[in-house]
Amino acid sequence: MSVHKKRRKVEICHNCHTILSLENNFCPHCGQENHDLKVPLGHLAFEVFEGFTHFDTKFYNTMRAIFLSPGKITKDFLEGRRGRYVPPVRLYFLISFVFFLGLDSAMDLALKNGSEFLSNLISSGLVKVDPSDKTVRPKEELKKTLEKAKQELVSIQKSGDTTGMFNAKEAINQANAGLKLYEKLEKKAVESSIFVNKNSVSIGEILDEMNVQENDTLRTLIGNLSEEKQRLRLIDIQKKIIADTINTEEISEISPEMRTYFTETIGKKRQLQYSLNLYALKNNASIKINYDADTIITVKGSDGSIENKAFLNKVLSMNDAELDSLNDRNKNVIIGIDFLERGFLKNLTYYQLAFREDGQKASAELAQLVIGVFSLMMFILMPIVAFLLKIIYSKRTHSIFSYPFRLLRYLWDWILYLIRFRKVRKYRHVPHVFWGHTRYYYEHLIFSIHIHAVFFLMLMIFVGGGILLGFGGKAALITVIGFFVYFIVSLKTVYRQGILKTLFKSVILFFMYVTTFILILTFTGIFKFALS
Repeated sequence: MSVHKKRRKVEICHNCHTILSLENNFCPHCGQENHDLKVPLGHLAFEVFEGFTHFDTKFYNTMRAIFLSPGKITKDFLEGRRGRYVPPVRLYFLISFVFFLGLDSAMDLALKNGSEFLSNLISSGLVKVDPSDKTVRPKEELKKTLEKAKQELVSIQKSGDTTGMFNAKEAINQANAGLKLYEKLEKKAVESSIFVNKNSVSIGEILDEMNVQENDTLRTLIGNLSEEKQRLRLIDIQKKIIADTINTEEISEISPEMRTYFTETIGKKRQLQYSLNLYALKNNASIKINYDADTIITVKGSDGSIENKAFLNKVLSMNDAELDSLNDRNKNVIIGIDFLERGFLKNLTYYQLAFREDGQKASAELAQLVIGVFSLMMFILMPIVAFLLKIIYSKRTHSIFSYPFRLLRYLWDWILYLIRFRKVRKYRHVPHVFWGHTRYYYEHLIFSIHIHAVFFLMLMIFVGGGILLGFGGKAALITVIGFFVYFIVSLKTVYRQGILKTLFKSVILFFMYVTTFILILTFTGIFKFALS
């Protein structure tokens, strides 16, 4: 690996046509670099990558120092030995770029492979299955068994072997039972994931879409029924309210889950099916329906405040005054800034609708937003962490806290001198509030940049590797503990204080960092979400 850049020198400057010698790395007349770019595309791409990453001795020295000597790159950089390492800002950009790119890819992979979620849980041991249960087998194996049993049944039916037919049917039943159990577990596991929307619709959501008042009798009556009876009763009620064209109106946009819920099968063999046209009550309207053979009830429409799909769509089209009025009515106060409150409400409404329509797509959008918030937060957090380091490691800060004690010591020395217990004054100068040299802010900033770059690097290597090998939780715990030890050693190396002082200050910094992290993440998330 070379220390210096390999230049392909030319004899005449291509910019100003000045004659150049072999010693000229740059044109003495115009300053253009003496480096010929007429090379194959692959070679040029490598040079661009090499220039961006410094993938030469600098990169090697930087990585070696990071893993073998915590804090060494910061200490050497501050002492002027900078040529051997990748510059701090460039190092952070390189590592954070790869980190967030990998995080984004991992999010996409988790969202796209939702169907493999259960297999991963079973293989990692997070979902326990009874090993004696022969129906819990790999899904592909069950499908092959089912097809094979079906083929055997067809061949046995021709021969008339009743025992063979019984065995084949039994094998088919077992395979079907296994597939049903697998699908049930898979659905339960996938629904527990934050990335995948549930494929069911709640009774409350249905009644909201029907614009039924929140305290209406119908909600209580429906809630007292079993799940299957709830569906049959709601289908029957929908058939009845369709006839009232004055007090009801058709719901224009229906989610696939709602459409499936109100789909019926008809015919002797239940092979025909149709979906009801769904209707909702108009605002403040009321209709009487036969709830059952013995009960007639009055169902009342809401005043338009129920957050159903129609209401959410209306919010998205509201102007600023209407949004402010809605926020005031609902007392939605986040940070008290009107334009942020409006943006927050609109985006919250957008994601509510997005999750109802396509949970996976909405989750992908939200994941992208979270990654954007986190990356932006780091640029705000690193300078603040540098400020915290300056406070903790500033001699002037220590001087402020120790000033009362130093002043008392000075006064006591004067008293002893005046009453002649001490012939010579020990403390001749009045103590100052600010005493001692302190480090410059940029020195703490360099340390902050380096330590965050190292943290991202450790997350990528150890946590990422742990997830791939199937023990992500343990890898994350070990990485956090290891990084804290690394952080303490780095503090001791850079600031050159005793181990007890360093431990004490690292604990203080840890709590200050956690508090600052939460605050910055909260405010950055609110601003980013409101302005996106």
